[in-house]
Amino acid sequence: MKRPSDTKAHIFIKAVMTAIFLWSGFFWSGVTIVNFALLNTEYSHLAYQFVAGSLLLLFALILCWLRLYILQIIPCAVGLAVFLTPAREMIAHVEGSGAVFKPSFELRYLPVIGFAILAAALCIIRIWQIISDRAEKKNEYNNRPTESILDKHREE
Repeated sequence: MKRPSDTKAHIFIKAVMTAIFLWSGFFWSGVTIVNFALLNTEYSHLAYQFVAGSLLLLFALILCWLRLYILQIIPCAVGLAVFLTPAREMIAHVEGSGAVFKPSFELRYLPVIGFAILAAALCIIRIWQIISDRAEKKNEYNNRPTESILDKHREE
C-alpha cells in the first residue's frame, strides 16, 4: 500500500499538534518535571508520570509526521491517559490549597486533549482514504473492459 500524501490540511493539523505539544507536553510538562523532580521531591511520582506521558505523546507526534496516522493513535491515547493522570491529581491538589496560578493549570495541561482529537481526526481521515481507495479499485476491477464471446469466435 502506498503511503499517503500530505495535503495542506494535513500539514496544518500536524503543525497545530506540534504547537500544542510544545506548549503542554514540552514546556509546561518540563517546568513541572523540574519542579517536582528537583524542588518538591514528595511529589516526584508526578514528575515521572509527566515524563512518561510526554515521551509517549512525542512518539505519537513523530509517527504523525512520518504519516503513520493509524499507528500513532495508540501511543497518543496511552500518552494522553498517562499525561492527564498526574495533571488531574495536581489540579485537584492546587484547587484544595487555594493557590492561584497564571496561566491556570487547565490552560497548561488540558490542551493535550486537543492534540488527541486532532490525532484521531488524522487517523479517521486515513481510514476513510483506505476504504475509499479499496472501493475505487474494486469498482475499476468490476468495470474493466473484457472481450466478448462473439469476438473470440470470429477470430477462430
